[in-house]
Amino acid sequence: MTYNENIERALSYLNELRSIYHDEGGGRFVVGISAAIRYLGDQSLAEEERWSNARSIYKTMAGSKSGFTDVYIQKPTIEQILIANQRLDYLRGELWRIFG
Repeated sequence: MTYNENIERALSYLNELRSIYHDEGGGRFVVGISAAIRYLGDQSLAEEERWSNARSIYKTMAGSKSGFTDVYIQKPTIEQILIANQRLDYLRGELWRIFG
């Protein structure tokens, strides 16, 4: 995949993740997620630099023991909780994978 393809995919996942973290009480991580989004969207930087900066932010935030993976989605039923959190786990896993 090219940087541009990875950037587009990461932007999509990060925007969804930011919304979830905002809604589920993970507000302290919204700033970091938003910073990664800003770097990926910064057209004044070369694609490699945009990618490198966003990658560094995400990997530092997600790889630390800061509670990033302790955010989970609450829903009325166990079935809804399972489905929603599978998506959340997928997003975090895919971002970790594509940021390498």
